[in-house]
Amino acid sequence: MFAGIVFLSVACSSPLVQTVPESLSDTGKVIISCNASEGNRGLMNFKDAVFVHVGLITDSSRFPNDWRYIKFPWGGSDPQSQAVPVDKNEWSYEITNLRQFFGVNSNERILKLAILFRSGNCIDTNCKVLRNANLSDIMIPVNEVKQ
Repeated sequence: MFAGIVFLSVACSSPLVQTVPESLSDTGKVIISCNASEGNRGLMNFKDAVFVHVGLITDSSRFPNDWRYIKFPWGGSDPQSQAVPVDKNEWSYEITNLRQFFGVNSNERILKLAILFRSGNCIDTNCKVLRNANLSDIMIPVNEVKQ
């Protein structure tokens, strides 16, 4: 009976982020959804608007966490960076074409999409931020489309 309970709790848990499609293309559309009941739970029960901080890790990044092409300033509330509420503690954000959205030249390889879901109109210490459980940034692998 104990094994059945453990299986049920694992089967019902949702990941911190999900993407549609599951495998990202550097020129394809992607919808990124987050679940604030996972990770560091930084937006758990958050009621205000949620915004994204997005950038890329490319083959020009100097180290594994070197965000490039950051789209929106940290802590701002640009309407283009606002995530869409999906359910309680869940939001999503859509990017039509990664390469075009970030303005990346075709000769630079996109390795990962870096994203954080956060509160708006905040500064470093008072931003509510959804991150991985170990407080690291959320990184989603990107596949290069071969021409």
